[in-house]
Amino acid sequence: MRGPLAGIAARIAMVAIVGLIGAQLLSVVVALLLRPAEVRVFAVSWLVERSADIARGAFDRPPEARRAYLRARPEREHLALDWVREWRPADDAPRRPRQAGRLARAIAERLPDGFSVATEFMRPGTGAWPRPPRLGEGQVVRVPRDDSAPVEAGFEGVLPAAFTIAIRGPDGSIVVLRPQLPTHGWAWTVLVAWLVGIAAAAAAAAWWAARRIARPLEVLARGAERAGAGLVPAFAVPDPAPREVGAIARALESMHARLRGVVDDRTRMLAAVSHDLRTPLTRLRLRAEQIADPDERARAAADIDEMEHMIAETLAFARADALEAAAERFDLAALLHSVVDDRADLGADIALAGPDSLVVEGRPGALRRALDNLVANALAHGHRARLSVAAEPARILIHVDDDGPGIPAHELERVFAPFYRLEASRSRDTGGVGLGLAVARDIARAHGGDVVLLNRPAGGLRATLSLPA
Repeated sequence: MRGPLAGIAARIAMVAIVGLIGAQLLSVVVALLLRPAEVRVFAVSWLVERSADIARGAFDRPPEARRAYLRARPEREHLALDWVREWRPADDAPRRPRQAGRLARAIAERLPDGFSVATEFMRPGTGAWPRPPRLGEGQVVRVPRDDSAPVEAGFEGVLPAAFTIAIRGPDGSIVVLRPQLPTHGWAWTVLVAWLVGIAAAAAAAAWWAARRIARPLEVLARGAERAGAGLVPAFAVPDPAPREVGAIARALESMHARLRGVVDDRTRMLAAVSHDLRTPLTRLRLRAEQIADPDERARAAADIDEMEHMIAETLAFARADALEAAAERFDLAALLHSVVDDRADLGADIALAGPDSLVVEGRPGALRRALDNLVANALAHGHRARLSVAAEPARILIHVDDDGPGIPAHELERVFAPFYRLEASRSRDTGGVGLGLAVARDIARAHGGDVVLLNRPAGGLRATLSLPA
């Protein structure tokens, strides 16, 4: 997987964010499904007094000013007020008729002659406020003028917000009072803002936590890359690191130490074998010089030279530069110019196109050996070599072009096998023992790069050595 979610930190952060937002959305859905109906509680004594005051204030004004007066009442009272001249009866029968009657009587007691009051308690869950009850029927109370209709005592306490109060004035028009339910037009805005805020906070926290988890893994990855490139690796992860990451770091460090020990032991063994073989080869050379026949003496000396060359090449390939000094910063451009100048001094047809300075990290001696092998290959089979350098953001490419016959496509990888030679196009007289390309690729890969071959469309072969930038 590639892209912004390819890293472990991004994936951990995304899982945390999606999980948290999902939990928030589920909570909102459950709350919306299970929430009870919106209820406001009104004190009965306050409601009775306010209803009477509002009705008196409205009918003290001319008809054209009543609606404006009612709608200018303060919102903190949580009452929806209106003034109408007539209306139709309510669809549903009133609930709590006795309580509605008591409320109507209490309000009517505080109004002068000519007023009548009707109240109704609404059924919950209808989804809309019902119309006010009919005046003149049902729970209609007129102000008592004598003791024949006393108001019931002890009518105190609170009422839920599920009522309608209709007060008819002397001119027959009506003032309507209902509870003012809160408007939730802003609710979705608040919900979206809340979710966005939660997502932002979760993203920051999750990214911070994920980076703390992923940073030690990045250290291990860089250490493994340096170890693969033959550089000194650093597997020390920053504290505090997860226990499992620390265990991986210790295992990698131990593995690298064991591998380095194996490579060093193999190199010392090969060096010893090479040294031991040189003694009998020296004796053979001395005995070959005593051969009387000049032709036989020359053939024997050539065989001995070839054996020495094979031993040297085998040792160079097997040790993979293990005994080379530690990696260092050096100027790759200067190294290339040195390789080209040395070949040019010997009369070779060679040229270089590239920057004047290009600083990299690696083992200059090993890279010079790899470049020498590629240049020697080009000169031996193409009679001239053209070197060019391309610096990309992530890697450096060194091209070595020749004008030789090239290599069959199915052989482009096989020629990197140790001791493999193309007899048809690259004979033993010009190709050595078949380790030049293998050594060059081995050195390049030890630096984190590679060597590849490609037949050029215009003819000839291109060998490209790549290195990390």
